[in-house]
Amino acid sequence: MRQYETTFIINPTLSGDEIKQTAQMYVDFLKSEGAEIIHLDEMGVLQLAYPIKKRSSGAFFWLEYNSPTGAIIDKMELAFRRDDNVLRYLTIKADKHRAQYNLDKRAGKFDKKEESDEKSETAEAAK
Repeated sequence: MRQYETTFIINPTLSGDEIKQTAQMYVDFLKSEGAEIIHLDEMGVLQLAYPIKKRSSGAFFWLEYNSPTGAIIDKMELAFRRDDNVLRYLTIKADKHRAQYNLDKRAGKFDKKEESDEKSETAEAAK
């Protein structure tokens, strides 16, 4: 199985339900093609670095999945190109190091704020 990540930006002028339905449509598409969805992260509506199709913000989604072949990528990117609600998309193949990083990130190993809070509480308790 090959692991992929796809980030796509949906038009923010849609309603919240329409945005979620659009994202779910691509998740369902991947499942119907035999892909295993690992993680879907809805990052919310964020400012863009530069305007895209006269929009200055977009609803960002990050999708991580396994697929037996890479042929699914061409089909999904064709669907992205045909969909007027998708502003941009990017698909990458994740190597074993990237896959491990994503796993660790979801497990919360990189939350520095929580670690510093715990250290300060421990230091205060030791006094």
